[in-house]
Amino acid sequence: MNYIKNIIRDSLGYANYHLYKRFLPKGNRILIYHAFGTKLKHDTYGISINLDNFETHLKYLSDNYQITDINDYCDNQITVSVTIDDGYKCTLDAVDLLAKYNVTFSLFITTNFINKEDYLTKKDILEIAQLDISNIGSHCRSHTRLADLNRFMQEQEIIQSKGYIEEIISKKIDRISYPHGSFNDITIDLMSESGYEYGLCSKKDYNHSNTNRYVLNRSEIISKDKVSNLKRKIQGYYDYY
Repeated sequence: MNYIKNIIRDSLGYANYHLYKRFLPKGNRILIYHAFGTKLKHDTYGISINLDNFETHLKYLSDNYQITDINDYCDNQITVSVTIDDGYKCTLDAVDLLAKYNVTFSLFITTNFINKEDYLTKKDILEIAQLDISNIGSHCRSHTRLADLNRFMQEQEIIQSKGYIEEIISKKIDRISYPHGSFNDITIDLMSESGYEYGLCSKKDYNHSNTNRYVLNRSEIISKDKVSNLKRKIQGYYDYY
C-alpha cells in the first residue's frame, strides 16, 4: 500500500513541478529537521534522520545552493535555509556536521523540555548559541498547537519561552517556529507585541520579499529523504499537498 501511495505522490509531484511550479517565481526554501541518528520513542513518522544521510544533505546543499539565514530572501533565485525544531540532545551531533560544512542554521527550542532526558541542557544551548553559524529561537513552552489556545494561554507559550531562552543565552531572540505549524490571528497579533521578527509555520512553499514574515513557509525533511528527494522538495515537487 505504501509503495502505491509513493508512486501516486511522486507522479503528482512530477506533474505539479513540470506543469506548474517551475514557471513560478523562486525564493528561499526553509527546511525543517528534527532529530538525528536516534530512534525516538514517540516517533511513528520518521523524523529522526541518519547522520550519514544528513551529512550527504549538507554536502549537496553546500555544493549546489546559497545557504542563508531565514531573513535573507532572493527573489527569483533558489536559496536554502536550515532549521531544527524541538531541541533534542542528538542535535549536538548535527551541529558538529553543520559546523564542518559551515552551514548557517536556526535552532528552535521547546523550553519545557530543556534539561529533560533526550533533550538539550541549558549548557548545550548556550554553547550552540555562541557559534557564529547559529541562531536560536523559540518553539514555545510545551509544544502545544497554538490555534487551540486562547490569548492568555498563547501569551504563556510565546512570551515566557522567549524570556527563558534569552535568560539562558544572554541575548535577544527574534524568531519562533509554531509547534505543529499551528497558529491563528491571535498568534500573529502577539508576534510584534512580544518582540519577534519572524514566525515559521509548516506550509510548503518558497519565501519571497513579500512573504508575511510571521508566516514563513517551511518544508519538512524526514528520515527516508535521500538527496534525490531533498532536491525535489527544494524545487517544489510536493508543494501541492
